[in-house]
Amino acid sequence: MEWKHIGFDWNRARAFLVVAEEGSFSAAGRALNMSQPTLGRQIAAFEQELKLTLFERVGKKLVLTDSGQKLYQHVTQMAESANQMLLTALGQDESIAGKVSISLTELDAFFRFPPLITRLKEYAPHIDIELIVSNQVSDLKRREADIAMRYKRPTDLDLIARKIGHETVYLYGHKDLIKSFEDKSPNEVAKLSIIGFDHEEYLRQHLKHSGWDLKHNPFTLVCNNQLVQWQLAQHTRSLILLPEHIAHHNPDLRIAFKAHFEPFELDAWLVCHRELHTNKRVRLVYDFLAQYMAM
Repeated sequence: MEWKHIGFDWNRARAFLVVAEEGSFSAAGRALNMSQPTLGRQIAAFEQELKLTLFERVGKKLVLTDSGQKLYQHVTQMAESANQMLLTALGQDESIAGKVSISLTELDAFFRFPPLITRLKEYAPHIDIELIVSNQVSDLKRREADIAMRYKRPTDLDLIARKIGHETVYLYGHKDLIKSFEDKSPNEVAKLSIIGFDHEEYLRQHLKHSGWDLKHNPFTLVCNNQLVQWQLAQHTRSLILLPEHIAHHNPDLRIAFKAHFEPFELDAWLVCHRELHTNKRVRLVYDFLAQYMAM
């Protein structure tokens, strides 16, 4: 290989990749913990170095030019290779001191993890824990988290998964609301309200499969934050989807239309990248969670 011809700045290539994915200097700056002017200078220097225009501004967003699109494919491959190299190196780390990041849903982070943290710190006192709380699936191959709890078994061969439980998800509502229509079917209740998510079409089809006629739209209130949904269920005449073991935390909640709603059955999985599973501190936390978060 002619190494003398590979002279561009690798940091600028990384800046280019992050700006391309985030769509703006400000968002990319936050992702890289870098000021917007510094990032802008890196991109300008990279364009000058390559003698290409990589971005054009469309409204408030930065969009890749044709030249930028072609380079993006190669820089993405570079980033994946660099990340794989880092994962391999981290997998050989023998230290039990350092940070381990755990990705949990809002409900799991709020209800299930806090009672474990004291025991975890006693079990692994030299490990610093970072909680990533999101209902979005963390990309473990890109190190968005070291360990994740998921409700669908991963099919990627680079990931290992251990089943830690099973959840049954029903519709719930405040006990006073449920009492008001406990002897009726959902098709006999006027203006029934269910707190929905972005992907409400999937739930709509599930309700139809359960025999609901849906003559009116029940999803007049949409919220993707499950903890806000939890609060809304206390203060509105709305139903909410919850795992059975989570709903038990609130004695005022009751199952709605148990005879007219087919519950969702979900398996819970603890997931980690295969390379990181050999990292001592990641393995310590993984084994702890597998034992104490098992349902």
